[in-house]
Formats: sequence, structure tokens, C-alpha cells
Amino acid sequence: MYNIRQVAIHLGANCRRRILRQSLTHGRLRFMSTIEYPPDFKPASQFAIPNCIVGQPTYHTHPHMIPHGHLTCGITQAEYKERRDTFVGKLVSEINNVHKNHIIVIPAASKQYMSDKIPYVFRQNSDFFYLTGCLEPSAVLVLLKPAQTENYKSILFVHEKDSHAELWEGPRTGCGVAAPLFAVDEAHPVETFNNFIHKTSSSLRPGVIWYHNESPANPDLHESVRSVLRQGQVSLEDPQRTLHLMRVVKSDAEVELMKETCYIGSQAMNMAMACTKPGISEHLVGAVHEFSVRQGGAEHAAFPPVVAGGDRATHIHYVANNQLLAAHELLLVDAGSQRWLYNSDISRTWPVCGTFSKYHRILYELVLTVQKRLIELLGEQRPPLDQLFEQMCRLLGAQLQHEGIIDRNIDSNELIGRAYRLCPHHVSHYLGLDVHDAPLVRRRTPVRPGMIVTVEPGIYIRPDDDSVPKEFRGVGIRIEDDVLVTEGEPLVLSAACVKEVDDIEALVGKQNL
Repeated sequence: MYNIRQVAIHLGANCRRRILRQSLTHGRLRFMSTIEYPPDFKPASQFAIPNCIVGQPTYHTHPHMIPHGHLTCGITQAEYKERRDTFVGKLVSEINNVHKNHIIVIPAASKQYMSDKIPYVFRQNSDFFYLTGCLEPSAVLVLLKPAQTENYKSILFVHEKDSHAELWEGPRTGCGVAAPLFAVDEAHPVETFNNFIHKTSSSLRPGVIWYHNESPANPDLHESVRSVLRQGQVSLEDPQRTLHLMRVVKSDAEVELMKETCYIGSQAMNMAMACTKPGISEHLVGAVHEFSVRQGGAEHAAFPPVVAGGDRATHIHYVANNQLLAAHELLLVDAGSQRWLYNSDISRTWPVCGTFSKYHRILYELVLTVQKRLIELLGEQRPPLDQLFEQMCRLLGAQLQHEGIIDRNIDSNELIGRAYRLCPHHVSHYLGLDVHDAPLVRRRTPVRPGMIVTVEPGIYIRPDDDSVPKEFRGVGIRIEDDVLVTEGEPLVLSAACVKEVDDIEALVGKQNL
């Protein structure tokens, strides 16, 4: 099979662009210290990537994946440190926290197993990765900020080198290399974390432990923190909301990573369209998409895809993907790609036979008109996502009335209710390191430049919905793009994925499997 970009050219797709990495901008504001370091504090002298085999790819071992001078693809050690600086500054800047000692604990994810000794593919805790760039399981980041100082100490707890474990699981970074690799002040064996947290909490009083106590990332370490809290020596605060408010606004480097994963996801969706033909299975369409995602440079799909033909698309989270596709059906696909933990999330709907029927086209163009207007509103008004949803209901209701699908005599409130019943999911969510990114940032927060959001109106008319003319029933349509909010017009990062009727009809079914 051709490379997905070559196939896109061959098929005449007119929405193509290559994503070029841009060098990171230096000189950003940082949380700089003006007070002497604590006596045991030893700041890193410089940023440098150790030239040895460690527990994750580096420029030295994987130059095809990571540019020179970067810790992870697109992100430098300096940027990860800047994030920690900013994070600590925000946590302790509140008036009630100025005169307290702070112990900030951010655990990595632990391995999860599908059966005895058979692990799932490891996925790092997004909060931990955002602050460290570390991809190793069961690590812990601790940030110590004594009272009455402007400085803090960063400590990373990791698994020590172990030849037997590495024989089975691959290389570990180990404590000797972890500190310079991740640009932290100290690194210790993770087995010492329990003693460390008890000793530190006893010596720093009055103290605050910043730790996300709900749904812990690593249950094995959770009891260590809980036991400290039970002793009553420190109080508990949750750092996650502050961290999510940082994560929701992307840096320049993160925007470039998001451009790349959205381009990969777009071309994978194009390939799924090109390979769609009557008689093939939903599962096969999903397999084409996942293959194309990996071929394009992503590690894997962002989430289990929805590949729903016909009235199965009226079940919003349909993921069985086990039916054959009929020529008269529409196919709704909701899928994404994950590249260096950054995610795309794209939905498209297209005719299995390659040509929209009269009534399918009416519904599709109706949803597309609403989606385009919502994207315009992100540039014109930058409304909170909740207000964008209200706008979607009004626009969708008006379009449905215009086409005679909803009674023209109902009032505006009832119209919005009818539209909501036909599109019961929210029209937007934040996107980034998680598909539903920064969930503690409420949707009533006004959007601002640097945020990346989805715009995904849909319409779902069940086969037994007798409030809608018969010819429109049994149809599910969703059109979803990933949009960067800017100072000017919003930038559609998934623009390479075709969505105009003529482009879709020119593409569907044109590639042999």
C-alpha cells in the first residue's frame, strides 16, 4: 500500500500540507529565583542529553524520532523545567500558601495488565509527562518548596538499574542518569519514596502536600501518601486544577506537535474513505485507519474508534464495529491518532457507495453549515464552550426548520430542546495530551489563543423517531475538526481531512485494499 501522503496526492486531495517543526522560542518569562538556594540544593549546571542507552528514546539512540537538543520529540529540557517553575509559582502564590512548606507529589502511571504477566501497552500519566518528559512507569516527581524562599528542589524517583528486570522489560534509565536526563536536581530509587515522604513531611511544618487523591495514577504509592496525611502532620491540597489550567493553553512547541498528529489523523481518515466499499466490514475500515495512523508516524490510535454504518451511527459511542457495510448506508467514523502522547480527534461521515442520496445530502450539508459557522464564532467571539453548544442548538434547530424536518411553528425554546434531543452530546472539548484534555477546566471558561478544541456538531435520528419525516430516519452524522484558537481567525488543524460533498464523493472507494 502506498504511503498515505502519496495516496492523497494520487487521489487528487486538495487539502494537503506538510507540517514543519519550528525551533522553540527562547527567552520566555520564567519563575526565576532571587534568594539563596537551601544548603543542600544543587542546581543543574546546564541542559544536556546523556549519550547512553536509557529507558526511553533520545536523540542519541533514536535520531529519526527526536531532533537534536530535545528531550522528547519537539520539547526541550528547558521547556519541561519552565513548566515546573511556573507550576510551583502558581501553587504557592495564593495568599494562604505563602508562609507554608510545600511538598508537591506527581506520580507516573503504573503498568496495567490484561492478564497474568501480559501488560497493556504502557501509557504515561499526562500530568507527570507534562512536567518531566519521562516515559518510565511507576516513577514519582516531588517538588519541595520551603517557606520563606523563592526556590524549590526537584526530585525524581525512578526504578534503579536491574539487569534481570531489564532482560525482560528493556533498558531503564536508573538514578545515575535520570537527574541530568530530565533536568531535575536529584534522582533516587522509587523504593525509597515511602521513607522519604514520611521524613520530609515531619521536617517541613506547617506543610501542605499537593497530591491528587482521587483516582490515583499509581495505587502502589497511594498508601504512602495517605499514611502521611493520617498522621496529621500536613494538610492536603489538589494540584490538578492548576496543572490543567496550564495544560489547556499550548506552547509553540505543543502546537507544532498537535499540527503533526492532526495531519496524520486527517490523512488516515482520508485513507479510510478511499478504501470504503459496499460489503466490507466496519472492522476493516477501522484497521485501515489504524494502519495509516501508524504508517504516518503516530504510535497508535488515540482511542477505540467508532466505525458505525447505517442506523448504528445513532448510538454515539458504538465501538463494536462488527457489521458489514451496505451500499445505501452512511458510515460515521470517529477516530484519532496519538503521537508523543498528543492526540487528534476527527469525525467524518460519508456514503458507503460513494454518492450521497438526496436526503442524506440534505442532512450532511445541514450539519456542515452549522459546523463552519461554529468555527467562525470561535474567531469572532471566542465564546466559552458552553455558549458554543448553545449556539449549536440554535443553529441546528434553525437549519432543521428550514429543511422542514422540524415543525416551523414551534417557539425558540422548544426548538432548542428539539435540536438538543437530536444532538445530545456537547459540541466541543479541549484537546491535547488527553483526548478530553484538561477536564478540570470548565467549559464555561472563555477560550483564548493557544487552546485547541474540537468542533463536532452532529445529528442522530433513530429509525423509530416518528417526529421526523421517514426519509430522514435511521441516520447518524457527525463532522468534527480540531481547531486552534489564535489571535485572529481560528486554525483548523485537521483541514487536510476532506469534508466537502464533492471532495468526499471524489475520494470514497477509489483505493483498492
